[in-house]
Amino acid sequence: MQSIRIAFRNVTRQFRRTLLLGSAVAFGFFIFTLINGFTGGLLDTVEGNVANAFGGHIYVSGTEVSEQGSEISVIRDTSVLEDALQVLEDSVASYNARSSANASLIFGKKEEIQFLVGVDTTQEEGFLNNLTFVEGDVEAFLTTETGLLLPGNTLEKLDLEVGESVIVKATTINGQLNIADFIITGSIIGQENFGFAVGYARIGALNTLLDMEPGQYQTLSIDLVDLSAVETATDRLYQELDATAVTVPRDADDGGPDFRLAFGLGGLISVDEDERWEGTKFEVTNVNDVLEGLNTLVNVMNGISLTIFLIIILIIMVGVMNSYRMVMIERTPEIGTMRAMGVQREGIRNIFVWEAFFIAFSGAATGLVVALLTMGGLGLIDFGPNDFSFFLEQGHLRFIITVPETLGNILLICAMSIASVLIPARAAARLKPAEALRASY
Repeated sequence: MQSIRIAFRNVTRQFRRTLLLGSAVAFGFFIFTLINGFTGGLLDTVEGNVANAFGGHIYVSGTEVSEQGSEISVIRDTSVLEDALQVLEDSVASYNARSSANASLIFGKKEEIQFLVGVDTTQEEGFLNNLTFVEGDVEAFLTTETGLLLPGNTLEKLDLEVGESVIVKATTINGQLNIADFIITGSIIGQENFGFAVGYARIGALNTLLDMEPGQYQTLSIDLVDLSAVETATDRLYQELDATAVTVPRDADDGGPDFRLAFGLGGLISVDEDERWEGTKFEVTNVNDVLEGLNTLVNVMNGISLTIFLIIILIIMVGVMNSYRMVMIERTPEIGTMRAMGVQREGIRNIFVWEAFFIAFSGAATGLVVALLTMGGLGLIDFGPNDFSFFLEQGHLRFIITVPETLGNILLICAMSIASVLIPARAAARLKPAEALRASY
């Protein structure tokens, strides 16, 4: 206890040295915490936005082989899938059936390609309410059977306005061209810069355009209660389907789901005779497959921040070691006096150790507080609708840090600081009282 009191007194007495060393620790901890909080929040936000855009966290798509030997994207008999889904029990929040098409929008003499997703309004009203509207609203879409929600940029290119009719041309699942009239019921913020420029139609109207029957769909999106269980749930569902139906192996495509059939290739992709199958072949993917590239980027960013943090710690360790070598020389008479008064070697060493701990802990705590204030301030900024909305949560940046990881980082920097002071601390402890006292003359 005496060593702790003396160490605390020395830290407060040498304010300039404490401030310099503590500031270095605080800066390193601030940068590391801020980057980790940003990448953690970014990944969590994008995962949530992808789940909203795709209707869930797990995606089950189905394909058939037609009589002509072509691949058709459709799930007609849903009983096999429904039976397999029972394995997930209470881990599912909702099921969302969807169809999709890479359609041509024609208005006057202008034509634009637009990826359209058919949503079941009885299942996905909550998702529709999360869309960012520039003009129009969800209510108009819900009450219009052939309603269409399009990105604002698409409407600008076609000189279309909300309330006007547009011709939609798409390839059916069997490979024929089909057209239908749709009504623009809303303009939404698109994410074309990041590959998410999606328009939305009601699944019944889009199924009619694609020559699909009511109740059929191309993809079933499964929204989980707990996102952390996505890999376990995906594997369980895949194993259940694999036991009763033809499936695409989970490791067959590391890049995520194959969306070729949604891009106007329905009925046109030929399947070799020896590779054809009976019934529906299911493919099970999840949000992590879709975000594999982003996960890699986040890991790289975290690796860079960790490298910077370790470099800063190394610099701090060298600074602490050199600083306390000077401290040992400056305090030699003081050390001699304490040793003459009966303070043991362990006590002298502990004084140095506790000083390093106080500086490291106070610096890390200060860096953490500044990082939290910075993250809180940045999180209050409303960026509004923009091309980066997919990386924002309702227009705001999100930061996530975990208590165990933060405490671990604080302990790490304290341990490294203590390790750096051990050499001068042991040297100080080995000073002989008589020699140390003579150094004052």
